[in-house]
Amino acid sequence: MTPPGSDNYLQSIYWRRKTVMKRSVCRFSFATLVVLSLTCPSLRAGQTDTYSAEIKAFEQFVRQQMEVDRIPGLSVAFMKDDFLWARGFGYADLENKTPATERSSYRLASNTKSMTAVAILQLVEKGKVDLGAEVQKYVPYFPWKRWPVTPRELLGHLGGVSHYKDYDVEGHIKTHKDTRDALAIFADFDLVAEPGAKYEYSSYGYNLLGAVVEGAAKQPFGDYMREHLWKPLGMHDTHMDDPDHIIPYRVQGYRILDGKLKNSEYVDISSRFAAGGTRSTVVDLLKYATGLDAHKVLSPESTDVMYISLATNEGRFTDYGLGWVISPVNGRFHVFHTGGQPETRTLLVRFPKDKFAIALAYNLEGANLHVYSHRLVQLVSDEAWNVPAYVSDKVDAALYGGISEAFNYGLCYFTRYEKPRSTDSADLDKAFATFNFCLSRKALESNYKEARKRIAEGRHPVGEEAFVKVGSYVAMKLQEAMGPERIDVYHKRGAIEFFSDYVKICKKNRNDRPGLHLSEGLEKLVGRWSDDWDKTWNEYTRRLAITSFADLTNIGGRLKKLFEGREIYPDFTPEFARVTGELAMNGDIKASLGVAMLSAGLYPRSCTAHLTMATARACLGEKDKARAALKRALELHWDEPRVLAERVSKDALNLRENGRLDEAMALLEAAAGLLPKEPALYDSMAEIYVKKGEQLYRKVLEADPGHEHARKMLKKLE
Repeated sequence: MTPPGSDNYLQSIYWRRKTVMKRSVCRFSFATLVVLSLTCPSLRAGQTDTYSAEIKAFEQFVRQQMEVDRIPGLSVAFMKDDFLWARGFGYADLENKTPATERSSYRLASNTKSMTAVAILQLVEKGKVDLGAEVQKYVPYFPWKRWPVTPRELLGHLGGVSHYKDYDVEGHIKTHKDTRDALAIFADFDLVAEPGAKYEYSSYGYNLLGAVVEGAAKQPFGDYMREHLWKPLGMHDTHMDDPDHIIPYRVQGYRILDGKLKNSEYVDISSRFAAGGTRSTVVDLLKYATGLDAHKVLSPESTDVMYISLATNEGRFTDYGLGWVISPVNGRFHVFHTGGQPETRTLLVRFPKDKFAIALAYNLEGANLHVYSHRLVQLVSDEAWNVPAYVSDKVDAALYGGISEAFNYGLCYFTRYEKPRSTDSADLDKAFATFNFCLSRKALESNYKEARKRIAEGRHPVGEEAFVKVGSYVAMKLQEAMGPERIDVYHKRGAIEFFSDYVKICKKNRNDRPGLHLSEGLEKLVGRWSDDWDKTWNEYTRRLAITSFADLTNIGGRLKKLFEGREIYPDFTPEFARVTGELAMNGDIKASLGVAMLSAGLYPRSCTAHLTMATARACLGEKDKARAALKRALELHWDEPRVLAERVSKDALNLRENGRLDEAMALLEAAAGLLPKEPALYDSMAEIYVKKGEQLYRKVLEADPGHEHARKMLKKLE
């Protein structure tokens, strides 16, 4: 037998569930298969062929990226069709050198929310909860507010209930709370908006939903979850995170303070019970995903409702359904949720129509969850994750944005429901007319801001979902003309080829419903772009991973040659920005500047590229050059200055968390000189000064441990 503690025994499992096996051992649970795969060599043997190359590449990526991110321990699992793989990397407990495995138990944080949503919908199916009723029907001790609040609004973060108001207090609770205690924290808070008016993410709203579960089911929240969700799905390693309970394989949490890895602060998360108070494993999360897909705990009708984005009173989708973020990827139907709190970061990514799900958890506060899931999707599906296109002209960028929205949301609707959003002739004529009007070069050149607003509204109810209707109709016509297998090509190739093929079909049938054609201007634009995109979005760029441990010199040279003379090509500025930040955080400032210069050279009219350059220059102490780069970014930024200020503030605070206070201040000062009225910049500067004050008072105490004023001030600052 492989010895306990070895890499193979604790950190890797592979298996495929054969159709014949499912028929012959249907009495076995998902958990049984996990145990068998760990204990029976004959079951493991020969099961590593599927995705073996992809898994090997992913494992290498994870090890290298974890080192960059300074993550102590990470567990990840994915399922695709009848294949499942799970593994742990690094340490669940650094002090005791306990390896992270697929069975490591992490705080789920906000990934708890979708489970609470399932519980509410179960109670709706049983007639015990009315989504349109006022919450006081189920929680009579919760105070009445200025406006009625319903479970439906709370599920979609439209209830107007505040998120944390004073996190310095509410985020550091160390005493155990029951349901009433947890609700008492925010019970007297005023609503921040009229319900339905504004999307306001709220963990307190989900705590209130947990109380609704208790009131309707007449049992404690944790008992209900075990009886009606976790036990039916075989999620035997999922628990309420009670610090007094013995939870097998409990993971220890860590944070980075002043650039150094530290233990996480102890926080009792019972105060977040239904919003983030659970603990589980990546394998249990996949049991949850497969159970939902199989409708074991919720009907198909309720499941579908759960995955439909709610909309504000003004008719704008929030891209959040009932407990899930709804966000298409390459025209694929995709739902997900993240979780973040002391000790943990978690992610559950699902493509329900494709039988593909990823569960990820690690024990560091911070880092980028999505870089791991995006790389795994790229390897397993051979598709990059929603890679945008770069064009140098802002009008062309707006036109591409509209085409991309229609493709992504329209194709997603078609593949999800296997039909277009509308089949009514008059409605489709109107949708195409709206689409062509919004994506008009003349309109953008005459009033860019107003035209951009119309494009942004094109997929929403306020725009009558015209872009979704157009995209889903185009998908139907392409499938009719070229077969179902062609749709898979568009998931890889993207919006330009999608619409280019449609233009070709329309030209063959010029007299067939001309009202359902693209405008002449759009037809020419798509045709012009098609050749450039075909040349630049190829196997190399589609599979490219831009990381701080890649050969960026070679990548830059290949991309420069590939992109030269092209009007449109893949936009990797977000990836270059991430790598620039990673290198800066880890002290390799010159390499960071090199990546920023590479990005600006490939994308000379990209706001993101020049903002990245500003961060790198600030880290080198080159304030004038940082200011010049920010000025260029501001000139190229086609939205509000406030958005740019918030991006600068975020970069600066990331530097602060890694102990690079001078660099963060240099970046903020450069930005404030250009945007003197943006409060986000000054708020971040104040955060830096507070951190500097802490450091100086600590130096006082090092020199004079009895210095009372320094001791008092340090206590206040902390």
